[in-house]
Parts: sequence; C-alpha cells; structure tokens
Amino acid sequence: MSAVSKRLVTLRLIGGVLVAAFLTGCEQGLPSASKTGASGAPSAAAEQTVRLVRPERKTVLHPFEQPGFNIEPFQETSIYARITGYVQKWNADIGDYVKEGQILAVLHVPEMEVEVQQKQAAVRHAAAQVAQAKAAILTADAQLRRAQSQYERLSRVGKSGVLDQENVDETQLGFEAARAGVVKAKADEATAEAQLEVAKANRDYARTMLQYAEIRAAYKGVVTQRNISVGDFVQPATGTTRQPLFVLSQIDPVRVFVNIPGSDAPWIKDGDPVSLQVQGAGGEPLHGTVTRNARALDPRSRTLRTEIDLPNPQGKLLPGMYVQASIVVQHANVWTVPDAAILTEGNQAVCYRVQNGKAIRTPLQIGLKGGELIEVLMFQKTPESPAAEGHWIPISGDEQIVVSSPAPLANGQSVRAIQADK
Repeated sequence: MSAVSKRLVTLRLIGGVLVAAFLTGCEQGLPSASKTGASGAPSAAAEQTVRLVRPERKTVLHPFEQPGFNIEPFQETSIYARITGYVQKWNADIGDYVKEGQILAVLHVPEMEVEVQQKQAAVRHAAAQVAQAKAAILTADAQLRRAQSQYERLSRVGKSGVLDQENVDETQLGFEAARAGVVKAKADEATAEAQLEVAKANRDYARTMLQYAEIRAAYKGVVTQRNISVGDFVQPATGTTRQPLFVLSQIDPVRVFVNIPGSDAPWIKDGDPVSLQVQGAGGEPLHGTVTRNARALDPRSRTLRTEIDLPNPQGKLLPGMYVQASIVVQHANVWTVPDAAILTEGNQAVCYRVQNGKAIRTPLQIGLKGGELIEVLMFQKTPESPAAEGHWIPISGDEQIVVSSPAPLANGQSVRAIQADK
C-alpha cells in the first residue's frame, strides 16, 4: 500500500472516532425517561431523610445581661430648716450613722421661746376667766333660788288680799331677772371655755414650731452631707435658698436600678432571680430578685425601669458603685422545641411539620428563648385554599416537627422521618 493510501485510512479512522464521541455526548445531554414525565416536565424534589421531635414541657431560662448601672440609696432626703434661727450646735457629721429621730442640730430662736411663754400666759388668763365664769354661775343660781322663794311666798300672801298685787308682780319680775342671770352666766362660761381652747391651740402651735429648732433624722441612715456650722443663720428653703442643712441616705437596703430594653420588657416580672457583679465590692457576685418594676416603658428611652433591693447590713455596698446585672427569666412547664427546629422569615417564626410523609411549612407563635430551647405557643393551621388564612391552634405536644436542617426543605416535599435522639 502506498504512503498516500495509508494516510487516507488513518484520517478515516480518526474521523469515525470523533463522530462516535459527538453522538455519545449528545445522547447524555438529552433527558432520560426516568427524569421526565410523559409531558417532559421535571418531577418533584427527591425524598429527603429528616429527624423529628415532638414539643416537650420544660423550663426555659433566659438571662438578660444589663451593664452600666449604679447602686443608689434606698431613699435619700435633703433636710432643710422649717423655721428661721441661728445654729446653736450640730451633732452629726458626714459618714455618721444616725437613728430615726436623732437630733442632728439645734437652732437658737429666742423670739419664738418668748412667744411660747406669752401663749402659755394667755392660757393661764383664759383658765382664770373660766373659773370666774363658773363662780358667776353659782352666784346667779343663789340669786335665782332667793328670788323664786320670795315670789312664791308673796304670791300666797297676795291671794289672801293682805298684799297688793303690784308687790307680787314686782317680786315675779325679780324672779325672772334672776333666772335670766343664770342663763347669761352659763353663756359667759361657754365663751370663757372657748377662749381657753383657742389659747391652748395657739400655745400648742407655738410649741410645735419651736420643736423645729431641733433638726432630727427622718429615718435610720448615714449623713452624706453637712452644710452648716455653729452660728450660721438658716431659714426655710425658698426659691433662692436650696442648699440643705444635711443630706441623709438610707443604705440598708440599697437599690439597683436596671433599664430593660422594650423588646425584653414583657418577660420581666417581680421575683425573677438576679445576679449582680459589683466593681469595688471584692468581685464577689451578689444575688437577689427583681423587687418591683414600673410596668410601663419610658417614652424617651423605650426601656422598663426595674428595681432590685439588696440588704447591706455591713455597708459594703456604697451608692455610686458600678454594677452589671444579669436577670434570669424563667418560664416553667411550657411547650418547647430545640432552637434548631425554628426558622425566621422576616418577623415570622416558622417550622416544618410532617404530615402524611410530607414537610408542611408552618408559621409559629413563639415565647421565651434560652438554653437552646424555644417556647412554642401556637401554630397556624394550613388554610383550606390559597386565598384563605389559616387560624391559630394551641400546641398539643402531638406535632411532629423537623429538627434536622429544615432550611433546605420545600413546602410539600416528601420526607422519610426518623425520631431524633432525646
């Protein structure tokens, strides 16, 4: 065979191989009968194996971490003078612990002392007037009895004709005048007693005002400010006088104020346990409970004012100390599922329930989250038609919820379910 003939045979063989390869590639690119239906459309997604859980009743614990708050006194009072006077002496300085009613300072008010003496003298004078009125009543009673006796005696004589009727009438007038005198004497007594009561009230008022010369502690606490010295002229607080004589703070117990964000506020309730880390108190964590909350959000910060009262018998906790608070909210005996079973689509929580071998996308109403658990409250039943809206049904515990990788699932996808490990 010539060289030319051999070259032609080689080219034909190479061409045949290329044609065969081209036809094989085209065959692989066409859909097979197993991948298309009768009309040539793609079939449903392949069946997927998923793990299922049922809602269980458990306790959900959720901590709220809130830093940056200060310890404050349980109550704090600025003490002012009630009357005008000069500081005679002071008995308490800053840092001193005082008892309720203890005298912190004494004012010298000589004019008020004189006024009390005057009021006391007025009381004595009014008491003498009462005694005089009582004596007048006794005199009037005696005169009345005498006039009555004389009138009755002359009246009997006049009936016999021995005495003129004019004499009898004059005796009767004297008797009536004596009776009127008794009435007047009793009225004078009542007036004198009323004046005595007024005098006593004026005296008691003066004494009460003089008692304000003793500046006393309103409750058991510690003096945090003293702004007076002996000889200082003090007067009641006015628009221009605002500096207090003393500032008294109650530091056993103390208060910690925590502002809870509005998104977490609905879960806070009185009695929730609190863990506190206080800088400057040895680093030892303190424990307490939520004592009270405002039950309303601050309109400016949109936070809930929450208070924790802490006992402080040794005074280690000082107002102004920095505090980090952790409030643990718990919902006991509620329906829960693992957080891996819940998806979030916008603001809506959803899961996939398995019914009749298919994964059904189900909107949920959820509650508290914590400890890899989520509280589930209700689920939305699949509506009868696409245009209808499903109604909400409480969780029963019989729901089968996909817990393994629910994200790739499609609504209505066929699944093969296995129960998840507890």
